[in-house]
Amino acid sequence: MIEVTTALDRGLYALFSRHADRARHSRDRSRYRGAALDIGFDTFLARLYGLSWAGALCVGWLAVVVVLTLPPETVDALGRTAYAVTPGVSHVPTPSVPRPYAAVGVACLVGALTKRGVVRAGGVYLRWRADARRAAIKRTLPGAVRYLRALADGSDDRHAMLRKVARQGAYGETSAAFERVLEKAALTGSLDTALRSVARETPSRELLAPFLLKFREHASQGSDALQGYLQMESRMLSHQQSRSRERAGDFLELLAELFIVLLVLPALLIIIVTVMS
Repeated sequence: MIEVTTALDRGLYALFSRHADRARHSRDRSRYRGAALDIGFDTFLARLYGLSWAGALCVGWLAVVVVLTLPPETVDALGRTAYAVTPGVSHVPTPSVPRPYAAVGVACLVGALTKRGVVRAGGVYLRWRADARRAAIKRTLPGAVRYLRALADGSDDRHAMLRKVARQGAYGETSAAFERVLEKAALTGSLDTALRSVARETPSRELLAPFLLKFREHASQGSDALQGYLQMESRMLSHQQSRSRERAGDFLELLAELFIVLLVLPALLIIIVTVMS
């Protein structure tokens, strides 16, 4: 099964990898960095285009079958309707299109729409995955920073601190981000380079990216500077988290009050109408 998948990926890569360098996929490439997929962007895009062509062929063939099996009166009515709503051709006499040509035309149209929709759905999937990772990092980063502050009081170096946080599954995407830092540090031989790389790729541009850069900066200044920064950052993130929870609680309370009003309002209207009558 693995060999078949590899051969299929090679074929799709040879056919569709050229699309990865086009300008229209620059936004998808930036979303891909935040999505943290296990495959390369070129391979992902090649699979996506292969799926779009497969979907276009299937939907196009289904459209041909449907058009050829419909009654002639239905096909003629649909053709006249499409011809009437098309701007600029209403003054031209209605042409008589043979059934096979009409089926091919409809198949090409729905196939092209399907292909475009699948490619766009791939971009939406990347954005959804990046947004989910951003929300998960926002939820788990305060706890990870508190743990780092506790580790900074000991004698652990930066690698050991990040490794202990990465092994804690309770911190979710934050632990995964620290794990990527350690993997890149093992490849490049420099923890500072790995911190900059992960800060550039993470979808959490407002929280995790500045934290990694400031962690690198204060760690190079000594243990005292790192402890002070982690203590300050822990308090700030905890305060932001508590404020977010308060806003969420206020919003839920507002929804509950609105729901109660919507339940009570019909009864009040019935009472008012009854009294007036």
